[in-house]
Amino acid sequence: VVGNRLSDGIRIASLSELGPGGSWSTCAIGCNQSPPRDVAHVQFQSRIAFKLVWVPNRGYDTFVLVDDDGNELARGKPTGELPDLDQRKMNYEIIRDSKYSRIAEVIANA
Repeated sequence: VVGNRLSDGIRIASLSELGPGGSWSTCAIGCNQSPPRDVAHVQFQSRIAFKLVWVPNRGYDTFVLVDDDGNELARGKPTGELPDLDQRKMNYEIIRDSKYSRIAEVIANA
């Protein structure tokens, strides 16, 4: 059996207004493999609704949202206080060279 006892945690953290099944965030480590080997795909055997990817430009100050196929859903350049630069870099590094990083790399090289 694949899994652990997350049901209460998922129930508490889910957004019920999004419909049956709720929503939650999971660890992205392993999503750079093909097929993805992250928690959402392996443990929950589900697709992701979106993944936020920081663009590997000079300041990692732009992000792109991609769907489970790596297609761009939206992009933005936030203002105000951002997550720590090291965290933004790590976000990109764990998805580097995957279908999820493709659009971010295109944006960075434009």
